[in-house]
Amino acid sequence: MRREKSEKLKTELKNLSADFEKIENQMAKLENESDSEKEMRHLARLIYAGKILEKSGLLYMFNEQTLLEFLTANKNDLEKPLK
Repeated sequence: MRREKSEKLKTELKNLSADFEKIENQMAKLENESDSEKEMRHLARLIYAGKILEKSGLLYMFNEQTLLEFLTANKNDLEKPLK
């Protein structure tokens, strides 16, 4: 009887270990997706900033310093989602 109980507990432990491993893998995937989403939002903001520059006809008139000043001055507008 004791041996049966021991075997049953070992089986349950193996099942729990497998479940914990699955959960850890799912958590790692969620973290990776979160990083990807952050990068996609950042890229979307850069594309949006580029569209503003192109639309205003200023695309070829900026040097690096002027571009950084423009982006800083318009940071709030650039962080809004695309419509």
